[in-house]
Amino acid sequence: MTLLQIDFSEIPHSADEWGKLLYSFPVHIRILMVVILLFCLVITILFAVILGSRIFKTSRSGTERFIQKKYQPVLTQLLFEDDDRLIADSFFTLFDKKDLTDKHRRKVLLEELIHLHENFTGETAMRLELIYRKLEFHKDSLEKLRSRRWYRVAKGLRELALMNVREATGAILPFIKNKNEILRMEARISLVKLSEKDPLFFLEKETEPLSAWDMANLHAMLSKLSDSQIPDFSSWLNSKNKTVVLFSISMIGACKQNEAIDVLIKLLESKDDAIKYAVIKSLREMSASKAEEKLIAVYASESLEIQHAILKSLETIGSVKSLSLYENILRKPLPDLQHALLSVRALHSLGDKGNKIIGELEELNSDKIRLIISHASDARL
Repeated sequence: MTLLQIDFSEIPHSADEWGKLLYSFPVHIRILMVVILLFCLVITILFAVILGSRIFKTSRSGTERFIQKKYQPVLTQLLFEDDDRLIADSFFTLFDKKDLTDKHRRKVLLEELIHLHENFTGETAMRLELIYRKLEFHKDSLEKLRSRRWYRVAKGLRELALMNVREATGAILPFIKNKNEILRMEARISLVKLSEKDPLFFLEKETEPLSAWDMANLHAMLSKLSDSQIPDFSSWLNSKNKTVVLFSISMIGACKQNEAIDVLIKLLESKDDAIKYAVIKSLREMSASKAEEKLIAVYASESLEIQHAILKSLETIGSVKSLSLYENILRKPLPDLQHALLSVRALHSLGDKGNKIIGELEELNSDKIRLIISHASDARL
């Protein structure tokens, strides 16, 4: 039988005949045939995987839209309309058992609650927290803390903090020592939010360094607390963790904790320039005039950076006691330009006595001093 110039009677019908046909080709042709067959097999498998993945994702997306649409009127009723239904036994009849037991459907419902909580405050947010607890979603969030995937752990930390699960602080605390910097940051933020009486209790146990981003986040969180909740930061000035000390110093200045000024003045004797720089900045923020004499006394022995910080602070908190320091700086044969400019500005701020010294310096036969005075006196700069 011949069809399309193919004689089907010549097609092999047994394995032996196929084997003989295969081995009748040269070796390089046989290798090429095997490669082509493997390529076709790989393409088929890849196509099946892509198609299956697409079908799976489409199904998941459809389920998400279905759950959101299904529970939108339910959540509206619980949050804004029916007060009694939220605490009644009939509460659970509003939710299908399948939606609470199926892993994906439960996840979608949890994410919907989290999304709503991010957009509401006050009583509505409290109702969302109650729904979250009644449906035992806090257990799901705690379970995420046991995951080996850091992003799942971070998500669990955020959920527990957002939903005010205060009893979770014990489970969150170990993460402040985690090797992952993002998890440490999330844990610190969560602990500040969940600890009402002592929001920074974990600083005593901090062994990992606080980054500048960590400090900024903690500062932002603390700014939302009432004055009664702000702790006494001087209690952490003896910490073995240098970054905790630096953070405490900066917060003393930011929170104007003037009762800690004497302790900060004592820290000016530290051998660490970073600590001294932070202390000087905080003293300036608090307008701590009682630190003037100490700043003048240590000026000569400090590095240029610390001297610059001292002069900036003295410009704010200084008095006539600083006149001799400014004059000595400007009378040096080669004064540091930045230090000289700050000294002239400080002298101007001290009124007649300061201006008198500036006048005496202008009479000196020094073009450089005159140029510095002229530049520092320019109101446009």
